[in-house]
Amino acid sequence: MTHSADRDAVPIEAHSPFEKGKPRMDPTDTSFRYDAVIFDVGGTLIGFPNWSPFQQFLAEAGLPASEEDARIFHSRFLAVMASERDGAKGMGVEEAKLEAWWHLVFRKTWPGRPDLAQEMLYWLRTDRFDRIQPDSLAALEALRAMKMRMGVLSNYTADLEDMLRRVGLHDYFEFVIVSSVVGLAKPDPRIFDLAVAKLQRPRHRLLYVGDYMGDDIEGARGAGLDAVLIDRNNRFPEAPCPRIRNLQDLVPYVRGPQRPAPAIIFDMDGVVLDSVPTHLLTWQQVLAPLGVDLTAEALYPLEGMPTEAIARRLTEQLLGKACSDDEARHLANAKRSLFRQMFEPAFIPGIVPLLHDLRGRGYRLGLVTGSSQSVVDDNLDHDGVVGLFDAIVTGDQVSQGKPHPEPYQMAAARLGFPSARCLVVENALLGIQSAKAAGMQCVALETSLPAELLSAADRVFPDAKVLHAWLLAQWDDSATM
Repeated sequence: MTHSADRDAVPIEAHSPFEKGKPRMDPTDTSFRYDAVIFDVGGTLIGFPNWSPFQQFLAEAGLPASEEDARIFHSRFLAVMASERDGAKGMGVEEAKLEAWWHLVFRKTWPGRPDLAQEMLYWLRTDRFDRIQPDSLAALEALRAMKMRMGVLSNYTADLEDMLRRVGLHDYFEFVIVSSVVGLAKPDPRIFDLAVAKLQRPRHRLLYVGDYMGDDIEGARGAGLDAVLIDRNNRFPEAPCPRIRNLQDLVPYVRGPQRPAPAIIFDMDGVVLDSVPTHLLTWQQVLAPLGVDLTAEALYPLEGMPTEAIARRLTEQLLGKACSDDEARHLANAKRSLFRQMFEPAFIPGIVPLLHDLRGRGYRLGLVTGSSQSVVDDNLDHDGVVGLFDAIVTGDQVSQGKPHPEPYQMAAARLGFPSARCLVVENALLGIQSAKAAGMQCVALETSLPAELLSAADRVFPDAKVLHAWLLAQWDDSATM
């Protein structure tokens, strides 16, 4: 977020500065995932976290100024600011445009009272509304203790450095890059290039932290940096990027994950893709001419097996006769062709944000499926999901499918971890058996089978959002397996 502040403003809470000359982190130190952390300012390091300044504004304006009045005012202001945020995307080179945007926000906060909007703009300029975010100082101190290099890159007015000095933050940073000073604004990748030039480190070793997808996350990624969204109030649960709820989470973030396992391997159908009902429908249509009335109860326990193996099993179980290799291939190809025509790629609710979040935190991700490579190519190459996986094992790449351990063993080898260091996410009994036979921990989602049929898993979760919360608790080392 962006705004201006008068140089003679009343200071926000002051804090002791960083010790000049303290040794920085060794750039060859491989115990960290990053060599430097670069921060946005407005909404990230400072912002409007509490209602008390707004109560003072109401009192000085001669308006009702109870705590409840202030809370309502504060909430209304934040809601208007959030609704108008996209209108400020890319602003920061011309200070007049920033001021006009803020004035628009204040007018919408006080419709019909332009005098109050003007007064709010004055309060903003003089630092009377914003405060250091409650988690900022602890996070900066912790990163400093790690000897992590830090900088600021912000769409802001030219007095940003003075403001950072007034609030006691300036000396935590090696550099401060301000849009209105350099004539470039996020998300333009050229402003991020300036930070890269100052740090002289590879782009993938730099982490940018911001509170807005457009300027911050998309901008940093467009310049080749890693980025994480600070989302304190869980406003963006579906954001296709890693998120943290507290800046102090940056400490484990830069170290990399250990819990519940550094590598996490996902089944595809019913875990990543919401495809199980379509698999049922296409099998039903393929088998109907043979006189088979296929039910979910008959198919779902076979989920995870290669398509040809499912064709054999269903033929044997439901028709009571053997199925030759040629017959299995014919049924499987017919089923694949029909699935390709009918299935519109759709993901299990909550799984895409989970994958982005885990990948951003440094987990190695794998995908194991009984489906063919063509099914993966046709359905996962949407929204960049396929690129989140470091290793993919398909049914046509293994000699023995689930419940044999080979698929998960192959994934672990490709990820570069022993089986004991991998966690599997499944939704089917055969997949759980495969993971367990490979010597891996395994959790399950109730997307196609009830919990009682998934009891062989270490834990069972009703949906991806509950799994997500558990994984983050494990990552934060606040829960046990």
